[in-house]
Amino acid sequence: MREVKDLDSEKKVRKNKKNTRDHVSSKGTVTISYRVFFLLCLIFLMLPVLIFCLGYLRPQIGIALAVAFSGMTAISVMECIKTSDGTELEKSTRDILIPVKYLIIFAVAAVAVSLITGVGEYVYTLQDHPYRRAILNDLVNYKWPVIYNYDTQTNPEVIKIFGLVSGERAFSYYFVYWLPAAVIGKLLGIGAANIALLIWNSTGVFLGFIAMCAVNKRFSYAMPFLYVFFAGLDVIPNIVYLFTGYDAWLWLEGYVPGMAFVANFTELCNVFNQMVPCFLIVAVLMMSNNMRSAGLTGGLLFAYSPWAVFGLLPIIIGFMLRKQMRSGNVKKDVLNVLTPVNIVSAILLLVVFGSYYMSNSGAVSFRGFTWTFYEKPVMFIPSWFLFIAVEIVPVTAVLFNKHKKDPVFIASAVTLCMLPLYRVSEMNDFSMRGSMPGLFIFCIMLSGYVSSLFLPENAPKTGKDWKKSAAVMLMVILMMFPAAVNLFVIAGSTLTGEKSNKDNIGSFGNIRDAYYAKTVEEQFFAPDYRNKFFYKYLSR
Repeated sequence: MREVKDLDSEKKVRKNKKNTRDHVSSKGTVTISYRVFFLLCLIFLMLPVLIFCLGYLRPQIGIALAVAFSGMTAISVMECIKTSDGTELEKSTRDILIPVKYLIIFAVAAVAVSLITGVGEYVYTLQDHPYRRAILNDLVNYKWPVIYNYDTQTNPEVIKIFGLVSGERAFSYYFVYWLPAAVIGKLLGIGAANIALLIWNSTGVFLGFIAMCAVNKRFSYAMPFLYVFFAGLDVIPNIVYLFTGYDAWLWLEGYVPGMAFVANFTELCNVFNQMVPCFLIVAVLMMSNNMRSAGLTGGLLFAYSPWAVFGLLPIIIGFMLRKQMRSGNVKKDVLNVLTPVNIVSAILLLVVFGSYYMSNSGAVSFRGFTWTFYEKPVMFIPSWFLFIAVEIVPVTAVLFNKHKKDPVFIASAVTLCMLPLYRVSEMNDFSMRGSMPGLFIFCIMLSGYVSSLFLPENAPKTGKDWKKSAAVMLMVILMMFPAAVNLFVIAGSTLTGEKSNKDNIGSFGNIRDAYYAKTVEEQFFAPDYRNKFFYKYLSR
């Protein structure tokens, strides 16, 4: 993680007098305006939503929504370079200067990350990939909206679990991330869809790398490193389990009942469809200069990860209270929040995707306060304290002095402490996915802190400085534990040719392995869909 020049020290490169947005300087630095980068991020986030509108909704509704979202995107891009009081930022303060070598290294790293984590299914894949592979297969092979008929199931065990031999169910899941690849697949086949998905995911990871650097105003290898390896100190409870074998341990990151935060690498392996867009949305919000389009940027998260929205909403209040988001005029600040883009985008996204998700209410039937799932509810208290001590306290302690006056930092810490109090699903998706925005904010802040340690002016000068730097680096090394374990499994299994479970489902319309049938029925099938609002009034 070798540090390079601070972005602010690169202003001398900006000497061209033309009003162009991008150029390559003679010193090997690409300059891209913030407006262009903001546009690229919004295109990445908005394109799948537009495809959903045009492919899943009735033509008159879909076209109208696509035009509305495109118009709001254009307005957001025009407004993004203005401060909270409406003045336009100086070009020299908003441009992003990218050393060419980092552009190349980040691009290669983004593809490598996508390949290693199983996107496109080119290596041994982890446990969630049978579902991910089936989603892409069905989006390619079925007419939209995807509707399943029970009479296409051929596995007798699956039929027995379903208890039905006829009837229809609609596909219900937050699947828009796959839509660009699915369009390619419908034209050129599933092989092309896998390649397109790999390219699409790599693009999102690459934009995330650049956004991290833009937030921290510095290009450093610490950014992609922590994008991949950021986690809690899960190694500690796992070492304890190794020597004691205590009963509460369930899995690598599930060491206390009903509570779990997930490492970035694990998210990239299993729910890249949520992790990549969520990280980019968080980074773009951290780069923002005003709140006039936060409703659109943050609202898009609902299309990718509805549970993550619950973790983002309290943090949005932190963004609103940030110094750079306040103009000094209360009325103007309120109007900056209550813009037509914010209000209309939030309503449209909520109505369209909210009604779609609610078509399958069975997916959230397992829910309640976490302590109610404990045999002895009082044991929740020490479990919660242990969980917070492992997942939140170390990184918060490192960042506290630098960010203690940042409302976003405070809101993230409080939100992360509160999320484990409630449980949705057996694995607690509410905690695992709702924690993503707060954890990603900590990840970005920590990457900036770690990269600053390599600046010459921050070189340790006293014994205390050396101990502090060593403690931070030790924490970062220990964070790598979940990724190291999963990397060992992926690399070892790939090299030995071990067959993964990626094809165990094949299609939700004809499930190969009965082991997955119950989960598919609960989480991916919407019964009685014709009587639901989305299918009665919005879908094709």
